[in-house]
Amino acid sequence: MSQKHKAIEIADDLKRADEIKVCCTTCPQECVITVQLKRGVLDRVAGEGCKRGKKFAQKEMTTPERTLTSTVMVTCGGKAALLPVKTAAPIPKKAMTLAMDVIRKTKLIGPCQMGDVVIANICGTGVDVVACRSIKEENHAC
Repeated sequence: MSQKHKAIEIADDLKRADEIKVCCTTCPQECVITVQLKRGVLDRVAGEGCKRGKKFAQKEMTTPERTLTSTVMVTCGGKAALLPVKTAAPIPKKAMTLAMDVIRKTKLIGPCQMGDVVIANICGTGVDVVACRSIKEENHAC
């Protein structure tokens, strides 16, 4: 391969590395948005189908967040059950592993109501983990 072809191939690789595609989840359109970076800094956003798409792509590149869903063990009426839980709002993606460690170690004694705060301010994010279902002693799911 000639030097000229190698230089073109390297330039093409750099161009691709500076272009990232993200799937927007803010509305039913589910647009594939192209984010262009210039020297590692957000330069341009293209392909968004609504106003929320551009904000989503910018946030995804700078401080991505996710809603975390899991389960917590609950003992109620002498029986054990898994209680579905979720974060009340998205938390930073970088906090997910630590948050899961906290959730895994959490054990509750029931009953509990849907919407109850199971873990307040998980990992200092300012977001609570809440129950997604009620577990009552007389109407136990186990």
